[in-house]
Amino acid sequence: MKTIANRIFQCAAGAALLTASAFAQTNMTANIPFAFHANGVAMLAGTYRLDATSTPSGTTLIVLRDSAAKKAVVAAAGVLGSNPADRGARIVFRCQENGCDLRQVWTNDTGYSYPGHAKDRSDDRLASIPLTNVKAD
Repeated sequence: MKTIANRIFQCAAGAALLTASAFAQTNMTANIPFAFHANGVAMLAGTYRLDATSTPSGTTLIVLRDSAAKKAVVAAAGVLGSNPADRGARIVFRCQENGCDLRQVWTNDTGYSYPGHAKDRSDDRLASIPLTNVKAD
């Protein structure tokens, strides 16, 4: 049942992305040197394109695409606030002994929370990967 719900969400998010093309959009890339999880989906190390898109209703969707494997994961993001100018655009992972989870996405202007499924612990490590701007397709 959970898989069906995930598929429905992915289809809805895809439809929202198609209708949101005239709204605010951020396109960036990152070279992630380790395997990780994003919204419960296992992703391999590699080069990723990140799109942060605002839908007409104001919801921000974060789409992370693996350029080599042609695999993507979509999640509705919560707004964290303004990005400190000295930190730059980046994605932040929370890592434990069993791997890393994508937790935050920071564009040049704003930060977004990405849904995580592992519980935070005091001995977790943080990994921050810089994002670079790309031209929209």
